Amino acid sequence: MVKSSLHSFFEAKSIAIFGASADNEKPGFVIAENFIKSFDGKTYLINPKGGEILGQPVYKSVFDFDDPVEEAVIIVPAKYVPSSMEDCAKKGIKSVVIISGGFKEIGEEGKKLQKRIDEIAKEHNIRIIGPNCIGLFCPKRGIDMVFLPEEKLTRPSNGGISILTQSGAFGSAFLDIMGSLGNGNYLSKFVSYGNASDINEADILEYFGDDPETKIILAYIEGFNEGKRFIETARKVSLKKPIIAIKANRNEAGAQAVASHTASLAANDAVTDALFKEAGIIRVYTWDELFDCMVAFNSSLLPEGNRVLIITDGGGAGVMASDCVGELGLELAEISPAIHAKMKEDLPPFFSVENPIDLTGSATAKEYLYTLKQTIDDPNIDSITYIIIPTPPAINVKELMEGLKPFAKTINKTITFCALGGAEAIYIREELEQMNFPFYPTPARSVYGIDKLTEYADYLRDHGQKLPIIREIPK
Repeated sequence: MVKSSLHSFFEAKSIAIFGASADNEKPGFVIAENFIKSFDGKTYLINPKGGEILGQPVYKSVFDFDDPVEEAVIIVPAKYVPSSMEDCAKKGIKSVVIISGGFKEIGEEGKKLQKRIDEIAKEHNIRIIGPNCIGLFCPKRGIDMVFLPEEKLTRPSNGGISILTQSGAFGSAFLDIMGSLGNGNYLSKFVSYGNASDINEADILEYFGDDPETKIILAYIEGFNEGKRFIETARKVSLKKPIIAIKANRNEAGAQAVASHTASLAANDAVTDALFKEAGIIRVYTWDELFDCMVAFNSSLLPEGNRVLIITDGGGAGVMASDCVGELGLELAEISPAIHAKMKEDLPPFFSVENPIDLTGSATAKEYLYTLKQTIDDPNIDSITYIIIPTPPAINVKELMEGLKPFAKTINKTITFCALGGAEAIYIREELEQMNFPFYPTPARSVYGIDKLTEYADYLRDHGQKLPIIREIPK
C-alpha cells in the first residue's frame, strides 16, 4: 500500500460511527456523544438497531443515507469488523479508525481477523489506524474518539503538543494529566495506533513533523513496525522540532508484557538507545521524565550552553540542585564579577551570592525578584533554576508571584521553577502555570528539565541549526 499523509484523518468533514450505542456505559455512546457535542463536521451514527442518540438519528446501515462519508470509526465486536470494513469500501470511505480489540494481540483467531481487514483495506485503498486503540483526538477540530467520559478524563485544550502512542491506556492517562494543567501544556493532535495494522509510528512521526500546528512531539513506543524508517524520519524531524520518546519493553519481562498487549516486535534496547541519540530523539524512561520534558519544552527557552545558576532561600535545596547539576554533566555558572559585586553590596551580608545563591529564610519577595532581575541578563549564565521555599514568614508569596508576571512576557533565558512545601507551594505552581513557566515539585526534576533542554540545544548546534523559540508567551 502506498504510504500517504494522515491529513485525511484530521481534516475529514464527515465521520460515520459504526457501533454507536444508546447505552451510556458503552464506548459507542461516549464516542457518539463526543462527536455530537464537539465535531465541526457531519456525524452519522450507525447501529443495526436504529433509534436515536442525544436527539440525533441512528442509521441501521451506512447505506440508509445518500451523503458521502470521508472517515469511519469502528467500535463493534471484532468478528463484525470485516463486514463494517466491507460497508466502508462500498460507501467509498477511505480513512478508517478501528477502536475494537480482539485481533492479533489475542492469538491465532485474532490474527486471522486482522489479516482479513488488512486484505479489505488493501483491495479498496483504505487507510487504517488501529485496531485495538483509542484512536484520534484533536481539540481544534472537535475530533474525539477517546471512549472515556469527560467526567473521568479531562480533555486538554488546543495547543502545540502532539502525541503518538502505542498504548491507549498510557495515552489516555497522559491526556488526563495534560487536561489538568493550567499553563500552555495543551494538545494539537493525539494518535493511539494500537496494533498498527496499516498506519504505524513512522507514518505518524512523519505527519507530525510536517504539521505546522505541532511544535513538540511526545511518543510512547513498545515495539517498531518500521524501525529503520522511523529513525530516518526522526533525523529530519528532530532538526525542526523536539521528539521526546519512551521506548518501553527494555528487557525480557517487558517483552513478555508487550506480546500480550499490542503484539509488536521489539528491538534490542542498546541499539535503540544508540539510534535514538544519533537521530536526535530525546529518550526518557519513565512517566515523570516524559512529563518533565513536556513541561520544560513547552514552557521554557533552549539554553545557549550548560552553565546553570541556582537561586533559592534554602541551603539544603541549593545543595541538592547542585548535586544534580554535576551528576547530569552540567556546570555551575560563575556569576559575572560586576553583577556579583552589586548583589553583594545591595543584599544583606548574611546572604550568599555565590552559586547557589542562598537568600536564606529571611528573604523577602523583593529580594527574590531583585536577584532574578540582576542575573537574568548575565552572559555567563545559560539557565536558571529558581527554588522557592515559601514557609518562612518574611516572604510574601502573592507579592512574589505578581512580581514574576512581567518576566513571563520578557524573559530571554532558560528558567525552571521549583517550590517545596504544601498549600503555598501548590498556589505557586498554579500561578506559575498560568504564566507558562515550567514548574517542578523537586529540585532534581527542575534541574532535569534544564538538562534535557540543554541536550536538545546541543544536538541542534552540532547539526548547524538555530535554536527555535518553542515557548508560548502568555497573553
